[in-house]
Amino acid sequence: MWNVQTFTELPSTQTLARDLLASGSAKHGDVFVALHQSGGRGQYESRTWHDEPGTNLLLSLVLTDVELSVIDLMQFVTGLSVVSTLRTLLEQRLYHFENDRIRLKWPNDVLLDGKKICGILSEASWVGQTLKGLVIGIGLNVNQELFDRTIAARATSLRNVLGDILKLEDIRDLLLTTLQYTLRAYTDRAKLLGDIRTELGWMSNLEHVSAQQPDGNVLEAIRILGINDRGALHISSADGVNMTLDSATLSYDG
Repeated sequence: MWNVQTFTELPSTQTLARDLLASGSAKHGDVFVALHQSGGRGQYESRTWHDEPGTNLLLSLVLTDVELSVIDLMQFVTGLSVVSTLRTLLEQRLYHFENDRIRLKWPNDVLLDGKKICGILSEASWVGQTLKGLVIGIGLNVNQELFDRTIAARATSLRNVLGDILKLEDIRDLLLTTLQYTLRAYTDRAKLLGDIRTELGWMSNLEHVSAQQPDGNVLEAIRILGINDRGALHISSADGVNMTLDSATLSYDG
């Protein structure tokens, strides 16, 4: 299914994949991998993805044949794939590994021991009411040991935990195999939402949570109630008002 193309350096695998999809040059299953990104993007356009050249798995993949009933939840489908991949890998390498060391964090991160190890960016391209395709970006910290001081306290990698240098190609192939299975498994929206809610359940126990919205507004002392059927975060504000967030950056103690 996958057609992998690897580049020594790109400004952004996501931008390349989006441009090729827009021009009609990208096909279903195309995967663009960069050993280094000079302008990798995070969740918002203003944020960059920091990487040390040659150490991390940085890729964007194109999907043009996607189950429409779950199209708006594809970042979670991808997140579940990353969670499964990392649990499989760590179970093979560590004694007494506990699954909850790997956690899905709303809306598009995966954590290892409470620190970010993977970020996901899902972008759909539409022509009117017709889906042209979907571009999914994945940045997974594999062999990088040190991180930019702005994120050092919140980021980790497989090498930080295992102490070994891993082959990026092996991690890539395991992830793509898992993702291929996951894409086929989640054609039922109710089943997908159930599994997402299970993986995000730990977040309902968090305390001292704040949410920074895309416009910069910060909601303090919120309580996480779960997600609604659109995947938006259902919260209770400090004054007890229930509301939903379609996108936000969450911070919390612990």
